Amino acid sequence: MAKRFFSMTGLAVVVLIVLAACGAPQDEVNPTVTRIASPANAPVLSPTPEEGAEADSPVATEAPSESEEEAGEGTADGGGGGNEVTVVSHDIYFEPTEVHVAAGTVKFILPNEGAAEHDFSIDELGIQVNIPAGTTQELEVDIPAGTYEFYCAIPGHKDAGMMGTLVVE
Repeated sequence: MAKRFFSMTGLAVVVLIVLAACGAPQDEVNPTVTRIASPANAPVLSPTPEEGAEADSPVATEAPSESEEEAGEGTADGGGGGNEVTVVSHDIYFEPTEVHVAAGTVKFILPNEGAAEHDFSIDELGIQVNIPAGTTQELEVDIPAGTYEFYCAIPGHKDAGMMGTLVVE
């Protein structure tokens, strides 16, 4: 009888060890948050058809609306005052991609609605403004007539098509 007891106890111990091994926690932890190591590795998101239609069509901003003109009447730049342009950063494009303004002082409003950090750069004018995700930066600059390329200088973003044209008349 003792022999049977010890055999059954031994078998129970083996079964418990096997069951414990099956239910042991895994060494690998599955993260609940996806983190992007660097903006160069950020995924490229294509706009939805609704967004794409808006993003692909150039938007001309030739003159401020009447309410913006009234707000900018007190500017002391002598000419071309009241130019205010909003260029929105998305992942991974600007909206609009083409902007028209009058020469003189231009106020850029630069919201970043993307998930990654972006920036707004115009090499010919020495402009480079970092725009963390979810923030808005503002910049006021005197711009002579000409055509300028603006782009995102975060590695890989310009190559992915995050650029546009500024036409100053």
